[in-house]
Amino acid sequence: MTAAGEPLPPFAAAAAAYPERLPPAERKRRGAWFTPRSLAQPTAQRTLAPLLRRDRPLRIVDPAVGGGTFLLAALEVLVAAGLPAPHAASWLCGRDLDATAARLAADAVAEASGAAADTLDLRQGDGLLDLEPGSFDAVLTNPPWETLQAGPDAASRTRTLRPHFSHQGHGKLQTYRLFVERAFTLLRPGGRLGLIVPASLWFDRDAEPLRRLLLDHTDWQWLFGFENRDKVFPIDSRYRFAVIVAEKGGRTRAVQVAFGRTDVAEWAAAAPPHVRYERDELRRCSPLSGTFVEVTHRRDLDLLARLHASGTPLLGPHGAFEWRQGDFNMTADRGCFVERAHAEHDGYAPDADGVWRRAGAIDLLPLYQGAMIDDLQPNAAAHAAGHGHGTRWQKPRPDRLQPLYLVPASTFAATTTAAGPRLALRALSNATNARTAIACLLPPVPCGNSLGVLTNRAPTTTPLRQLAAGTAALSSLAFDWALRIRLGGTNLNRFVLMDCVLPALDEATTDELARLALAMCAVLPWHGPLWQLAQQEGWCGDAAPALDAATRALLTTRIDVLVGRAFGLTRADVAWMVRGCELPAERLVRHRPAPELAKGFWRVDRTLPPAARRPNRWLAALG
Repeated sequence: MTAAGEPLPPFAAAAAAYPERLPPAERKRRGAWFTPRSLAQPTAQRTLAPLLRRDRPLRIVDPAVGGGTFLLAALEVLVAAGLPAPHAASWLCGRDLDATAARLAADAVAEASGAAADTLDLRQGDGLLDLEPGSFDAVLTNPPWETLQAGPDAASRTRTLRPHFSHQGHGKLQTYRLFVERAFTLLRPGGRLGLIVPASLWFDRDAEPLRRLLLDHTDWQWLFGFENRDKVFPIDSRYRFAVIVAEKGGRTRAVQVAFGRTDVAEWAAAAPPHVRYERDELRRCSPLSGTFVEVTHRRDLDLLARLHASGTPLLGPHGAFEWRQGDFNMTADRGCFVERAHAEHDGYAPDADGVWRRAGAIDLLPLYQGAMIDDLQPNAAAHAAGHGHGTRWQKPRPDRLQPLYLVPASTFAATTTAAGPRLALRALSNATNARTAIACLLPPVPCGNSLGVLTNRAPTTTPLRQLAAGTAALSSLAFDWALRIRLGGTNLNRFVLMDCVLPALDEATTDELARLALAMCAVLPWHGPLWQLAQQEGWCGDAAPALDAATRALLTTRIDVLVGRAFGLTRADVAWMVRGCELPAERLVRHRPAPELAKGFWRVDRTLPPAARRPNRWLAALG
């Protein structure tokens, strides 16, 4: 056995170094990132310890054995429990499609145990198909994390595997999801699994059947999540993954969860830091998706549950709004677009109503993309150069839009069934940006698929009022806080938003929020029709466009106060939501706060003095 920090024996060292010898493209295709001992050992210990009390021989398998790190960790656990090393090695089984990796694993286990390599049940094989279901007491593995879509045999492999798996969702087959389901089927009743999986297990739509399998047919005990900031694996430092531990049989009542951890030593501790996530809380906070929200403290979960209890659905059959991913797909519908620069070269020019016109030609409308809006700001960026991933944006003129593309007005009219104003929400976002919900009220203009378009679900005599108030609510820090801990990926789509809630608003608050959003968003010269419609609906009062920064700061604070009050938030709740925002600017710019604040609001206005930052203005306004 090798103590922590000691050099690895020769065969174990060769196995650990093997992935680095593969060509980069091949390494990525296979998902060949072998597990460090510092992660494998505590996972094996936590998975196997209850089984060792059963006083009988065990069968322990790694169906994607790689270099054998998990089986070496299992061997160490068994020997520490008093088993002779050669005897313990006979309990181990491993398979890998890569014959070299499997042989290195066998040699490494033989070297560590003193057993002969050819007597061990470690060899080349297909861990997804070859092993006998229901014949193992423990499954320990770090499976590949790739999509079955690359390589010459991908289509054939997919056709072979699909019939053997029933909890894989409707998207492309993900290798880690296949191995999670396979681990479950390989176990005997009462058997235990310890797996390392990517973050999508707890938030992805197509992983929902697997979450249900684990919740309904195992005692799912641990979901301990990491951010790869300390390079546990030699991949992107932003990548997130987790260790899951579960016992087959029964039904999960609560899962011990942790998210965003960076120190593997925390997982090795006798009592790792965690939050107990009750099954009922999962149902209350994510009733439609079954996703885990990334809470870092018990108070986060309690507060989110309160917001859900007091709120009303954003989408769905009882929701306030309908959602669609833009009006046009930026790739598939590109044939409909006209580049603004080309149109202007051909004589088109924008009129006072924001429509590009040329005598004797069809009218063209600006196509909004995500970068063109900001928080309650309808003209946040102007196209400078480039297309696609090479697009560059610049500071806009205050009196003119400068989109990349224009769309014929007739094409837009034929495409959309919602001809009136709309609420736009950036569809590409992140929980660690300064803001996650970037919302803006827009007139009837076409949007690309980098913007989600929300329109009123039910007919109303005051459609603009409903949209404007909804825009204000989505732009609030209270809504953003709940969305940030929910969003696991970077795609703010219907699946994520279906579990979000809006505050229940009385009539007076609805009117005031609508006026605030109108003043913030209807600020361009061609937005007169929005003001006219608001006057016709009878709610805009003496509101006027908010153009200067000081006025806009006051209005955003008022939005935060009103929405927080409608959600029933106390001053103590708000102080919890904005914690970390009081830190000096120089510290926030140079040093990232603790993992518990990874999704915090400390990035908002962080270069300003603390009192001037929006989160702190909200808190100060509460007295």
